[in-house]
Order: sequence, then structure tokens, then C-alpha cells
Amino acid sequence: MRIPSTSWRRIAAAASLATVTFLTSACGTGTGSNGDAVGSAAKGGDKPFIALSNGFIGNGWRQTMVAAFEDAAKQAQADGLIGKYKAINAPGDNSATEQIAQIKSLLLQKPDALLIDPSSPTALKPVIQQACNAGVKVVVFDSAIDAPCAHVIQNSFTDWATHAAKPLLEGIGGKGNVIVSRGVVGSQPEAEMHKTTQKILTDYPSVKTAATVTGMCDGATAQKAVLGVLSSVPKVDGVIGCGDGYGVAQAFTSAGKDVPAVTFETNGRALNYWKDKKIDNGSVAVMSDPGQSVAAMWAALDLLDGKKVPQHMTLPIVLVEQKDRDAWASVLKPDQYAAWPWTRDLFRQQVEAAENGGEPVQPPVPTAAD
Repeated sequence: MRIPSTSWRRIAAAASLATVTFLTSACGTGTGSNGDAVGSAAKGGDKPFIALSNGFIGNGWRQTMVAAFEDAAKQAQADGLIGKYKAINAPGDNSATEQIAQIKSLLLQKPDALLIDPSSPTALKPVIQQACNAGVKVVVFDSAIDAPCAHVIQNSFTDWATHAAKPLLEGIGGKGNVIVSRGVVGSQPEAEMHKTTQKILTDYPSVKTAATVTGMCDGATAQKAVLGVLSSVPKVDGVIGCGDGYGVAQAFTSAGKDVPAVTFETNGRALNYWKDKKIDNGSVAVMSDPGQSVAAMWAALDLLDGKKVPQHMTLPIVLVEQKDRDAWASVLKPDQYAAWPWTRDLFRQQVEAAENGGEPVQPPVPTAAD
């Protein structure tokens, strides 16, 4: 299935504005206090109010995720499907306490549906139950959650961690020294991914973990973290990360060392760097799909319409292997992350696949001609 070119242009536009969205203060149409994005319509009448609570905004993936939601919600508003939308980003480093406070504030504004990218798989349970008790449709995405009343949409973090580690370990011949760059430590996805990584490493007894750092799935953070340990690690053959390879590569370059096999981001900057440097050493690009926020919006609207939506849905990760790298690189802007552009029709196809026990709908590899 091919994605209409207009969809790719919308995603590109959203991604290119992501940095502006999160660094601009409340001085423009559609932006509320603390950088919270608000739909431009003052009142939605009988149309639903959709709110998004994001537990962490400190990496490009999260920024792309929120930008994708805003772009889709704005279009849904123009199409008369929703009356108002709002996105709130909790400050700090993935603080459940701060997100809980912001969700409580959101609930006072009486949204019809609440989309949550949670900071914790357990701490948000009481406030989510509070939302459900108030009749709010709750869709949690990008993480499992201990909240039976919520619908959950997520990627397979086991698949993500597996595709981040195995091709890299095979690419270095199954031996040597690696650095493990962990993601947002404390979140459910990161815990699952780290457990999977450690299990995979036991299958490669000739691979030694020379250091473990916290890169937060963010290139700039990973660059500093890896640079901080390079002087104590004489030789590194690979860095297993969660989509921070561009920053990792910069760390090695700054230290005057050859770039080892890394787990690249799925954004245009990283993929073009990988292509232009002709890196062919087992590197791969893999991340979860920032378009989950859009799928969550469609799930919420279906629930509000009384349609059946599975309590738990698993969407496909975004995997960019070397054979598809150039195709992806040709259509992504530097700060744009590869995302599955969920339309309502595509989401319904995903629902049908889940209900029938079929494989998740897979994103196509785009071409510049799309």
C-alpha cells in the first residue's frame, strides 16, 4: 500500500516545525502556556475535545510524536471530526509526579478523550481511573500500563530491542566490545528493551559490554554520555542503542576514533549521514513509530463513536535496514522521524487485523515519487 504524497508532506511539515513548537513561548495562535498546543477553535460545539498528555519531551522522537498528533488533530478539526484539541508536555525528566499533576489539570477542562504517553507503567493508575470514572475515554500509547479501564496502543519493544542488537552483533562478527546506550530509564518500554538486550547478549559470549550509559534515545544526550566513557574503553566495536546513533557517531569522531556499528535514529539527518559516510558495518536504524499518537487519536474517536476497538493493540516498529536506507533518506527532512501516517481507514484496517488475529498492518517503504 502506498502513502499519498500529501500525507508525507504533512508529516514533513509537522516534523520541521517540531523544534519551534516546543521552544516558542505563548505568543502565537494555537499555543497555550508552557508551550502547550491548543486547537485554534475556541469552542467545538458537539464535537469532541481530544487532549494529549506527554510524560517526557526531551528527545526528537517525542517532539515528532506530538507534532504528528497536532498535525492530524488540526486536520480532523478542519474536517469537522473534533471540536478542540490540546497537547500538554510534562516538564522534567520523565517525572510521573509532574505528569499526574498535569493530567489532573487537564481533567478539569473536561476533555472527551485523553491520550497518554505515560512516564510510568504503574504510578498513573489512580489518575487514569479518575479519568475513566469521569466518563473520559482513555487511550494509552507507547507503553504498557497498569490501568484496566484504558485502551492501550504500543509497539513491540521486544522487537525494537531485538532489531537494534542482533544485526549489529552479527555485523561485528559476534565478538568484541560494545557499549549499551539505554533509553528513558524508569519507563516501561526501556525496562523491557534493556531486559531483551541483556538476554540477547548472553547468546554472544564473545561480546563484552565495556560500558553502559544512559542516552535517553536522544543523539545529543548519547553523544555526551558515550564521549564520557570513551577514554576508559580502549576499543569499541559497536554501540547498541535505541535510536541515538548519530550522536554516538559524533562522539567517536570527536575522540578521533573510527565510527563503530551503531543503532541509528530513523530521522533524515541520521539516515543521510549513514548513507553519505558509506557506513557498512552492521549498523541499522530502528525506533518505535511516533505516529502512534495519531493512531491513538483515531482509537479515541472510534470509541466515542461507539465502535469496537481492542483493549490492546500492537503496531509495527519502524525498521530501516541498509537495503531500504536510501529510499527513506530521500523523503525525510533532517529532524523528521520516519512515522507511520495513520489515516482513519488505515487504523480500521489495523483493528480488523487485530480482531482476526492477523499480522499488524506494515508501513511501506516510501520513495521520492510518492
